[in-house]
Amino acid sequence: MSHLIDTSTGQAAMAYVGEAPWHKLGQCLTAGADLETWRREAGLAYSVERTPVLFQRAHAGASDRIEAMEGRDVLYRSDTGAALSVVSRSGYHVVQPGDVLDFFGRLAEAGGFVLETAGALSDGKRVWGLARVNDGAPVVGHDTVRPYLLLATSYDGTMATTAKFTTIRVVCHNTLTMAAGSDTGAPSEQDATEGPVVQCVRVPHMTKFDAGAVRQQLGIVLTAWDRWLVQARLLAEVDVTEAQADRLVADLLSSVQRPPKDQPLPDVRASRSYKRLLSLFGGEQIGAELCGTRSAWALLNAVTDYVDHERGRSDDTRMTSAWFGAGEGLKLRAWDAVRELAVKVGAMPAVPA
Repeated sequence: MSHLIDTSTGQAAMAYVGEAPWHKLGQCLTAGADLETWRREAGLAYSVERTPVLFQRAHAGASDRIEAMEGRDVLYRSDTGAALSVVSRSGYHVVQPGDVLDFFGRLAEAGGFVLETAGALSDGKRVWGLARVNDGAPVVGHDTVRPYLLLATSYDGTMATTAKFTTIRVVCHNTLTMAAGSDTGAPSEQDATEGPVVQCVRVPHMTKFDAGAVRQQLGIVLTAWDRWLVQARLLAEVDVTEAQADRLVADLLSSVQRPPKDQPLPDVRASRSYKRLLSLFGGEQIGAELCGTRSAWALLNAVTDYVDHERGRSDDTRMTSAWFGAGEGLKLRAWDAVRELAVKVGAMPAVPA
Protein backbone atom coordinates (compact mmCIF):
# COMPACT_ATOMS: atom_id res chain seq x y z
CA MET A 1 0.00 0.00 0.00
CA SER A 2 1.47 3.35 -1.04
CA HIS A 3 0.01 5.33 1.85
CA LEU A 4 0.22 5.17 5.65
CA ILE A 5 -3.38 6.23 6.32
CA ASP A 6 -4.89 3.71 8.72
CA THR A 7 -7.47 1.45 7.05
CA SER A 8 -7.61 -1.28 9.70
CA THR A 9 -11.32 -0.67 10.35
CA GLY A 10 -12.22 -0.89 6.65
CA GLN A 11 -12.43 2.89 6.25
CA ALA A 12 -9.61 5.34 5.63
CA ALA A 13 -8.91 7.04 8.96
CA MET A 14 -8.89 10.61 7.74
CA ALA A 15 -11.41 13.43 7.48
CA TYR A 16 -10.93 16.79 5.84
CA VAL A 17 -12.68 20.01 4.89
CA GLY A 18 -12.24 21.47 1.42
CA GLU A 19 -9.93 20.04 -1.23
CA ALA A 20 -9.19 16.29 -1.21
CA PRO A 21 -5.67 15.39 -0.01
CA TRP A 22 -3.01 13.96 -2.32
CA HIS A 23 -3.94 10.33 -1.69
CA LYS A 24 -7.67 10.99 -2.34
CA LEU A 25 -8.60 9.00 0.78
CA GLY A 26 -10.82 9.96 3.67
CA GLN A 27 -14.18 11.57 4.28
CA CYS A 28 -15.01 15.10 3.17
CA LEU A 29 -16.84 17.04 5.89
CA THR A 30 -18.75 20.26 5.74
CA ALA A 31 -17.22 23.24 7.51
CA GLY A 32 -18.35 23.49 11.11
CA ALA A 33 -18.91 19.75 11.66
CA ASP A 34 -19.08 18.86 15.36
CA LEU A 35 -16.29 16.98 17.13
CA GLU A 36 -18.26 13.75 17.33
CA THR A 37 -18.56 13.74 13.52
CA TRP A 38 -14.82 14.42 13.22
CA ARG A 39 -14.07 11.62 15.68
CA ARG A 40 -16.13 9.12 13.69
CA GLU A 41 -15.19 10.14 10.17
CA ALA A 42 -11.48 10.66 10.92
CA GLY A 43 -11.21 7.15 12.34
CA LEU A 44 -10.41 8.41 15.83
CA ALA A 45 -13.41 6.88 17.63
CA TYR A 46 -11.22 4.54 19.69
CA SER A 47 -9.23 4.75 22.88
CA VAL A 48 -5.75 3.44 23.58
CA GLU A 49 -5.86 0.90 26.39
CA ARG A 50 -3.03 -0.82 28.27
CA THR A 51 -2.56 -4.28 29.73
CA PRO A 52 0.44 -6.05 31.31
CA VAL A 53 2.85 -7.86 29.01
CA LEU A 54 2.29 -11.59 29.48
CA PHE A 55 4.63 -14.40 28.51
CA GLN A 56 4.71 -18.17 28.87
CA ARG A 57 7.53 -19.43 31.03
CA ALA A 58 8.72 -22.67 29.46
CA HIS A 59 12.11 -24.18 30.31
CA ALA A 60 13.58 -27.27 31.92
CA GLY A 61 12.28 -27.84 35.41
CA ALA A 62 9.49 -25.27 35.21
CA SER A 63 5.86 -25.68 34.38
CA ASP A 64 4.32 -23.88 31.44
CA ARG A 65 2.58 -20.93 33.03
CA ILE A 66 1.62 -17.42 32.02
CA GLU A 67 3.41 -14.64 33.87
CA ALA A 68 3.36 -10.85 33.70
CA MET A 69 6.50 -8.95 32.75
CA GLU A 70 7.31 -6.57 35.55
CA GLY A 71 6.90 -2.88 34.76
CA ARG A 72 5.85 -3.25 31.10
CA ASP A 73 2.48 -2.78 29.40
CA VAL A 74 1.12 -3.34 25.92
CA LEU A 75 -0.79 -0.44 24.39
CA TYR A 76 -3.67 -1.58 22.18
CA ARG A 77 -6.67 -0.19 20.34
CA SER A 78 -10.07 -0.53 21.99
CA ASP A 79 -11.85 -1.11 18.68
CA THR A 80 -9.66 -3.57 16.75
CA GLY A 81 -7.63 -4.93 19.67
CA ALA A 82 -4.44 -4.40 17.65
CA ALA A 83 -1.25 -3.99 19.66
CA LEU A 84 0.50 -0.63 19.19
CA SER A 85 3.65 -0.90 21.33
CA VAL A 86 5.20 -2.02 24.59
CA VAL A 87 5.80 0.80 27.10
CA SER A 88 6.83 1.48 30.66
CA ARG A 89 3.97 0.88 33.08
CA SER A 90 4.59 3.90 35.25
CA GLY A 91 6.57 6.21 32.99
CA TYR A 92 4.49 6.45 29.80
CA HIS A 93 1.50 8.79 29.56
CA VAL A 94 -1.00 8.30 26.75
CA VAL A 95 -2.65 11.20 24.93
CA GLN A 96 -5.89 9.73 23.61
CA PRO A 97 -7.08 10.27 20.00
CA GLY A 98 -10.11 12.08 21.38
CA ASP A 99 -7.82 14.42 23.33
CA VAL A 100 -6.31 15.62 20.04
CA LEU A 101 -9.72 16.65 18.72
CA ASP A 102 -10.79 18.15 22.05
CA PHE A 103 -7.65 20.30 21.95
CA PHE A 104 -8.85 21.91 18.74
CA GLY A 105 -12.44 22.06 19.94
CA ARG A 106 -11.45 24.35 22.79
CA LEU A 107 -9.47 26.55 20.41
CA ALA A 108 -12.43 26.77 18.03
CA GLU A 109 -14.65 27.87 20.91
CA ALA A 110 -12.19 30.68 21.59
CA GLY A 111 -12.57 31.75 17.97
CA GLY A 112 -10.47 31.89 14.84
CA PHE A 113 -9.35 28.27 14.57
CA VAL A 114 -10.93 25.95 11.99
CA LEU A 115 -10.11 22.23 12.00
CA GLU A 116 -9.27 21.16 8.41
CA THR A 117 -7.76 17.65 8.61
CA ALA A 118 -7.43 14.90 11.20
CA GLY A 119 -6.71 11.21 11.13
CA ALA A 120 -4.55 8.24 12.04
CA LEU A 121 -1.47 6.70 10.41
CA SER A 122 0.23 3.31 10.54
CA ASP A 123 -2.67 1.27 11.95
CA GLY A 124 -3.38 3.94 14.54
CA LYS A 125 0.16 4.24 15.93
CA ARG A 126 0.16 7.99 15.18
CA VAL A 127 -2.71 10.50 15.13
CA TRP A 128 -2.88 14.18 14.19
CA GLY A 129 -5.08 17.21 13.65
CA LEU A 130 -4.41 20.36 11.64
CA ALA A 131 -6.36 23.61 12.14
CA ARG A 132 -6.26 26.81 10.12
CA VAL A 133 -5.64 29.90 12.23
CA ASN A 134 -6.88 32.47 9.70
CA ASP A 135 -7.14 33.09 5.96
CA GLY A 136 -3.50 34.16 5.66
CA ALA A 137 -1.99 36.95 3.61
CA PRO A 138 0.23 37.39 0.53
CA VAL A 139 4.00 37.54 0.97
CA VAL A 140 4.50 39.10 -2.45
CA GLY A 141 1.86 39.77 -5.13
CA HIS A 142 -0.67 36.93 -5.00
CA ASP A 143 1.67 34.45 -3.28
CA THR A 144 -0.54 33.73 -0.26
CA VAL A 145 0.57 31.88 2.88
CA ARG A 146 -1.72 30.70 5.69
CA PRO A 147 -0.91 29.91 9.33
CA TYR A 148 -1.90 26.52 10.80
CA LEU A 149 -1.64 24.74 14.12
CA LEU A 150 -0.61 21.07 14.08
CA LEU A 151 -1.03 18.66 17.00
CA ALA A 152 0.19 15.08 16.74
CA THR A 153 1.07 12.21 19.04
CA SER A 154 2.22 8.61 18.76
CA TYR A 155 1.62 5.33 20.55
CA ASP A 156 4.76 3.54 19.41
CA GLY A 157 7.44 5.75 20.93
CA THR A 158 8.44 7.34 17.61
CA MET A 159 7.59 10.91 18.63
CA ALA A 160 6.60 13.08 21.58
CA THR A 161 3.25 14.80 21.60
CA THR A 162 3.95 17.83 19.42
CA ALA A 163 1.99 21.06 19.06
CA LYS A 164 3.40 23.63 16.67
CA PHE A 165 2.52 26.44 14.33
CA THR A 166 3.27 25.95 10.66
CA THR A 167 2.72 28.02 7.55
CA ILE A 168 1.36 26.58 4.31
CA ARG A 169 1.95 28.25 0.95
CA VAL A 170 -1.40 28.00 -0.82
CA VAL A 171 -0.14 27.57 -4.38
CA CYS A 172 1.85 24.40 -3.61
CA HIS A 173 1.00 23.41 0.00
CA ASN A 174 4.66 23.77 1.02
CA THR A 175 5.02 23.85 4.80
CA LEU A 176 7.41 25.65 7.11
CA THR A 177 7.34 25.57 10.90
CA MET A 178 7.05 29.07 12.35
CA ALA A 179 9.31 28.10 15.26
CA ALA A 180 12.35 29.59 13.55
CA GLY A 181 13.32 33.18 13.06
CA SER A 182 12.03 34.85 16.22
CA ASP A 183 13.35 38.38 16.39
CA THR A 184 12.56 38.76 20.07
CA GLY A 185 15.42 36.70 21.43
CA ALA A 186 12.88 34.48 23.20
CA PRO A 187 13.00 30.70 22.82
CA SER A 188 10.91 29.36 19.98
CA GLU A 189 10.59 25.77 21.14
CA GLN A 190 9.87 24.19 24.51
CA ASP A 191 10.14 20.57 25.64
CA ALA A 192 7.81 20.90 28.60
CA THR A 193 4.42 22.36 29.46
CA GLU A 194 5.74 25.13 31.69
CA GLY A 195 7.62 28.25 30.70
CA PRO A 196 7.36 31.19 28.30
CA VAL A 197 4.99 31.44 25.38
CA VAL A 198 6.48 29.56 22.43
CA GLN A 199 5.61 28.48 18.90
CA CYS A 200 6.40 24.76 19.24
CA VAL A 201 5.86 22.50 22.24
CA ARG A 202 7.05 18.91 22.47
CA VAL A 203 5.77 16.97 25.48
CA PRO A 204 7.62 13.66 26.08
CA HIS A 205 5.37 10.75 26.99
CA MET A 206 7.08 10.53 30.38
CA THR A 207 5.34 13.84 31.15
CA LYS A 208 1.58 14.14 31.47
CA PHE A 209 0.08 16.21 28.65
CA ASP A 210 -1.60 19.35 29.99
CA ALA A 211 -3.73 20.68 27.13
CA GLY A 212 -4.54 23.91 28.93
CA ALA A 213 -0.87 24.69 29.60
CA VAL A 214 0.05 23.96 25.98
CA ARG A 215 -2.74 26.19 24.69
CA GLN A 216 -1.53 28.95 26.99
CA GLN A 217 2.04 28.62 25.71
CA LEU A 218 0.82 28.78 22.12
CA GLY A 219 -1.37 31.77 22.88
CA ILE A 220 0.46 34.41 20.82
CA VAL A 221 -0.03 32.80 17.45
CA LEU A 222 -1.21 36.01 15.83
CA THR A 223 1.84 37.87 17.11
CA ALA A 224 4.07 35.06 15.85
CA TRP A 225 2.28 35.02 12.49
CA ASP A 226 2.58 38.78 12.07
CA ARG A 227 6.29 38.64 12.84
CA TRP A 228 6.85 35.73 10.47
CA LEU A 229 4.94 37.49 7.67
CA VAL A 230 7.05 40.65 8.05
CA GLN A 231 10.22 38.59 7.76
CA ALA A 232 8.96 36.62 4.76
CA ARG A 233 8.07 39.87 2.96
CA LEU A 234 11.56 41.21 3.64
CA LEU A 235 13.03 38.02 2.13
CA ALA A 236 10.99 38.62 -1.02
CA GLU A 237 12.84 41.94 -1.46
CA VAL A 238 16.35 40.44 -1.16
CA ASP A 239 18.01 39.62 -4.49
CA VAL A 240 20.16 36.48 -4.52
CA THR A 241 23.04 36.06 -6.96
CA GLU A 242 23.95 32.75 -8.55
CA ALA A 243 27.10 32.62 -6.42
CA GLN A 244 25.09 33.19 -3.22
CA ALA A 245 22.55 30.51 -4.19
CA ASP A 246 25.35 28.08 -5.03
CA ARG A 247 27.05 28.61 -1.67
CA LEU A 248 23.84 28.48 0.38
CA VAL A 249 22.58 25.26 -1.26
CA ALA A 250 25.99 23.59 -1.00
CA ASP A 251 26.33 24.52 2.68
CA LEU A 252 22.77 23.40 3.37
CA LEU A 253 23.29 19.95 1.83
CA SER A 254 26.72 19.58 3.43
CA SER A 255 25.14 20.13 6.86
CA VAL A 256 23.06 16.97 6.50
CA GLN A 257 25.59 14.78 4.69
CA ARG A 258 26.60 11.45 6.17
CA PRO A 259 29.94 10.31 4.74
CA PRO A 260 30.49 6.63 3.96
CA LYS A 261 32.58 4.87 6.60
CA ASP A 262 36.28 5.77 6.27
CA GLN A 263 35.47 7.77 3.12
CA PRO A 264 35.78 11.50 2.45
CA LEU A 265 32.62 13.54 2.00
CA PRO A 266 31.45 13.47 -1.62
CA ASP A 267 31.13 16.76 -3.48
CA VAL A 268 27.57 17.94 -2.88
CA ARG A 269 27.68 19.94 -6.11
CA ALA A 270 27.75 16.64 -8.01
CA SER A 271 24.61 15.40 -6.26
CA ARG A 272 21.14 15.23 -7.72
CA SER A 273 19.78 17.20 -4.74
CA TYR A 274 22.10 20.15 -5.41
CA LYS A 275 21.27 20.27 -9.11
CA ARG A 276 17.56 19.92 -8.46
CA LEU A 277 17.47 22.67 -5.84
CA LEU A 278 19.17 25.12 -8.17
CA SER A 279 16.77 24.15 -10.96
CA LEU A 280 13.82 24.79 -8.67
CA PHE A 281 15.29 28.14 -7.68
CA GLY A 282 15.85 28.92 -11.34
CA GLY A 283 12.14 28.74 -12.13
CA GLU A 284 10.99 25.10 -11.98
CA GLN A 285 9.38 25.25 -8.54
CA ILE A 286 5.61 25.31 -8.13
CA GLY A 287 4.43 28.91 -8.01
CA ALA A 288 7.60 30.36 -9.52
CA GLU A 289 5.45 32.79 -11.48
CA LEU A 290 4.22 34.21 -8.16
CA CYS A 291 7.47 34.58 -6.25
CA GLY A 292 10.03 35.13 -9.03
CA THR A 293 13.34 33.36 -9.39
CA ARG A 294 15.98 35.55 -7.80
CA SER A 295 14.85 36.43 -4.26
CA ALA A 296 15.66 34.90 -0.90
CA TRP A 297 11.95 34.02 -0.62
CA ALA A 298 12.15 32.11 -3.92
CA LEU A 299 15.26 30.27 -2.71
CA LEU A 300 13.50 29.28 0.52
CA ASN A 301 10.50 28.07 -1.51
CA ALA A 302 12.82 25.97 -3.69
CA VAL A 303 13.95 24.10 -0.57
CA THR A 304 10.43 23.64 0.84
CA ASP A 305 9.18 22.53 -2.58
CA TYR A 306 11.96 19.93 -2.80
CA VAL A 307 11.43 18.61 0.73
CA ASP A 308 7.62 18.48 0.58
CA HIS A 309 7.18 17.16 -2.97
CA GLU A 310 10.34 15.37 -4.11
CA ARG A 311 12.68 14.32 -1.30
CA GLY A 312 12.15 10.83 0.14
CA ARG A 313 11.04 7.44 -1.10
CA SER A 314 7.27 7.97 -1.06
CA ASP A 315 4.57 10.54 -0.37
CA ASP A 316 4.07 9.15 3.14
CA THR A 317 7.71 9.13 4.22
CA ARG A 318 7.99 12.58 2.64
CA MET A 319 5.06 13.95 4.64
CA THR A 320 6.31 12.47 7.91
CA SER A 321 9.80 13.83 7.31
CA ALA A 322 8.53 17.25 6.25
CA TRP A 323 6.37 17.63 9.37
CA PHE A 324 8.44 15.95 12.06
CA GLY A 325 11.77 14.61 10.82
CA ALA A 326 14.85 15.36 8.76
CA GLY A 327 12.86 17.25 6.13
CA GLU A 328 11.56 19.70 8.72
CA GLY A 329 15.11 20.20 9.97
CA LEU A 330 16.36 20.92 6.45
CA LYS A 331 13.65 23.53 5.89
CA LEU A 332 14.40 25.24 9.17
CA ARG A 333 18.12 25.37 8.29
CA ALA A 334 17.14 26.95 4.98
CA TRP A 335 15.01 29.54 6.78
CA ASP A 336 17.93 30.44 9.05
CA ALA A 337 20.30 30.59 6.07
CA VAL A 338 18.17 32.95 3.97
CA ARG A 339 17.54 35.15 7.01
CA GLU A 340 21.29 35.32 7.63
CA LEU A 341 21.73 36.32 3.99
CA ALA A 342 19.14 39.07 4.43
CA VAL A 343 20.88 40.29 7.59
CA LYS A 344 24.24 40.50 5.77
CA VAL A 345 22.82 42.78 3.08
CA GLY A 346 21.07 44.94 5.66
CA ALA A 347 17.51 44.00 4.69
CA MET A 348 16.67 42.43 8.05
CA PRO A 349 17.79 43.12 11.65
CA ALA A 350 19.95 40.52 13.34
CA VAL A 351 18.39 38.29 16.01
CA PRO A 352 19.52 39.49 19.46
CA ALA A 353 21.98 37.16 21.22
